[in-house]
Amino acid sequence: MEQSNKATARRFLEETPDRDRRPAYAQLCTEDYLEHDPAMARETVGRTEAARTYGELVTAFELRHTPQSMVAEGDLVCARFTIRGRHTGEYRGLPPTGGTFEVTGHVTLRFQGEKIAESWFNWDLPGLMEQLGRPADTAL
Repeated sequence: MEQSNKATARRFLEETPDRDRRPAYAQLCTEDYLEHDPAMARETVGRTEAARTYGELVTAFELRHTPQSMVAEGDLVCARFTIRGRHTGEYRGLPPTGGTFEVTGHVTLRFQGEKIAESWFNWDLPGLMEQLGRPADTAL
């Protein structure tokens, strides 16, 4: 089961060729999925809101998540990843800069059956902001 969960986690983290993970939320997550991410406007959201919020990020930043390592134990998978992108669209009042960035992050995914039921993301938003020429304490 742990290897299967790791494979699902990798599919969830790696965007499709068009860099859009939104369909993965419906395919790989439970209906009552919860996503926790202090970088979002609301720290905890459900599956539909998580997909919508992710869509805003993809549109504005041309994101590419690359898993670096994963560990699985029981119903949990923890992953370390790199996020690369280019700022091509407006996001929460920040006009596109055209700048590129590379930051790191971690996520813990809790599985229920063969689907992701809950996630806890933590990624380097201050580092992204600095690389785009904004003060690190500026919130998106």
